Amino acid sequence: MKLEPWIERAVGILDAQTQEQFTLDPEAALTTQLGLTVRPVETLANRRADGGFCDGMSFLEDGVILYAPTPNSRRQNFTLAHELGHWIVEKDQGLFDWIADQADPTALLETVCDQIAQRLLLPDALTNDVIGTEPVRAQHVQDLFDSSQASYQACAIAIARHIRGLGAVVLIDRFDGQVHHASIQPDPDDGWPEVYPWRGQVIPEAHALREFTPGSSFTRRTTWRDSWGRTAEFYADAVADDRRIIAVLAGEDIWKVDPSYVIQPRDFDTRPLLIIHCCGQERTFRGYPCPTCGQGFCPACGKCKCDRAAKTEESCAECFTLWQRHLLVDGLCENCR
Repeated sequence: MKLEPWIERAVGILDAQTQEQFTLDPEAALTTQLGLTVRPVETLANRRADGGFCDGMSFLEDGVILYAPTPNSRRQNFTLAHELGHWIVEKDQGLFDWIADQADPTALLETVCDQIAQRLLLPDALTNDVIGTEPVRAQHVQDLFDSSQASYQACAIAIARHIRGLGAVVLIDRFDGQVHHASIQPDPDDGWPEVYPWRGQVIPEAHALREFTPGSSFTRRTTWRDSWGRTAEFYADAVADDRRIIAVLAGEDIWKVDPSYVIQPRDFDTRPLLIIHCCGQERTFRGYPCPTCGQGFCPACGKCKCDRAAKTEESCAECFTLWQRHLLVDGLCENCR
């Protein structure tokens, strides 16, 4: 799975003037260049489908973006850029269809919007200067943060793009062990792995990443456990400050931690390819079919053929058999009237 061409395509939807203005003043670019309504909402608290806390919400059909203001921080600009990413995906039908056809469209959509946000806020040249010619390391995230006005999230995304092969950059709360941000770099050939870090996951207390003290670091082989208890091995390079742990996970030993060790073959998403007609369009995606109707669950609405039929059916008040609602008169089917 190669994200790069799709991100280039997405950012290219904005003309050069809009991109430049967004870098200088994100809110002004959204309102004057794109005609969107942008409103701060102090009590905004919602959750996207991926389970992560949402600093912003988009009502794109109405052209409205709401965001939780975070004065004197860099996160507010990232939130606006991420919501602009959702607007771009809605505008580009080809990009929308490609995301919907992938193994985990919800996670991929958030990843795409994150990368769009990073591109708009953080020049590639600065990232390249920070990394140089050596393999990506966790310290590069901190160095990029110190060298720019971008948020930790944007810096993590920028660094993740330079991981060779499968990998991720993860920001973890040092006190409760919860993942606050994860930027995934899928495998170029095999795509999305079954086990990967994501927002809201919690590192077990006995895990090496929970034993960090401010200023410490390590590079080693480690195990990652997801929210369903599944595990996979990664190589990790990590640093910690007084608030967070920054970890780079790699599917290959890019730091030569243990050249004699070979990680067991990784499981990737191998669900069957399904085709359905739902939500006004044909969709092709990977998933398991409903055991009753044999059709897949729509990535957009989550319903199979059974679920869609159930919405239009109602039981007769007399014999309790299911009928299409329009065939019932005063709650009775044709056999009971």
